[in-house]
Amino acid sequence: MKKITLWLPLVVVAALIGLIITTSVKDNKSQAPSNKLQIVASLDFYGEIAQAVAGKEATVTSVIDNVNVDPHDFEPTAKTAKLYQTADVIIENGAGYDAWSTRFAQQNTGAAVLDLAKLLNYQAGSNEHLWYKLEMPKVLVTHLVSELSRLDAQHASIYKANGAAYLKTLAPLTALENTAKQRLAGVHYLATEPVYDNFLTALGAENDSLKFAQAIDEGTDPTPAEIQNWRQSVNSKQVEFVINNPQNTSRSVTQVVNYAKSHGVPVINITETKPAQTTYKDWQIKQLQAVLKAIQ
Repeated sequence: MKKITLWLPLVVVAALIGLIITTSVKDNKSQAPSNKLQIVASLDFYGEIAQAVAGKEATVTSVIDNVNVDPHDFEPTAKTAKLYQTADVIIENGAGYDAWSTRFAQQNTGAAVLDLAKLLNYQAGSNEHLWYKLEMPKVLVTHLVSELSRLDAQHASIYKANGAAYLKTLAPLTALENTAKQRLAGVHYLATEPVYDNFLTALGAENDSLKFAQAIDEGTDPTPAEIQNWRQSVNSKQVEFVINNPQNTSRSVTQVVNYAKSHGVPVINITETKPAQTTYKDWQIKQLQAVLKAIQ
């Protein structure tokens, strides 16, 4: 009986060691590196473009892919860090918008980093919502084709063809932008945040509430003068519409949006994140169509 008692702990320990070894082997198999290039994008619209260019030759993971997540409040996890550690290509907005991505990218010195702020010649202090710059898709596609072809020369022709095909799908958006340039030239609007300014100002429109929008974007309260300027712009009928980011529901924003609505000014919701089950192209077309409808 004593012998059995002495042997029991050894049997239990041996069983546990076997379980650990088995689990470890399974984990190693499940984590075995793929031959495909690993691409990580901080935001899903950048990830969408990367997937279109890479096709089946790479695995693309977008970190923020939920419209309900405010990018300003996003907190990365250990899983996020691991994605960046194993990435061959990293795509980020830059300009401080996704600073966590920039920090992770700096730790992976072997990865190709496509920083949109650098690619689009962002100047400090200007608008960091770079996915709303008209030239963004073409610039990102061009650099993706170049980097993926450098890293995987065997499939260079595929990347080039995929890039050209994706840009071709954007033809309806480009056509709508050309129409909008004619209709938005000189049109004035208000905005709760400068989310859409890169897009609208490139089409000729003017934001009459820039200081108010910048204050909200920076997380501070607009001054009484800025709020008064908003009301005067509405009262004088100087503005055609209001651009509102529904992901920011601060008291100041709610008050000025309600003021505009009560005075008959159309309010158009423009998000920082791409809605689920839609493409970058369709997202942009739908938002621009809403703007054009407001100025009919």
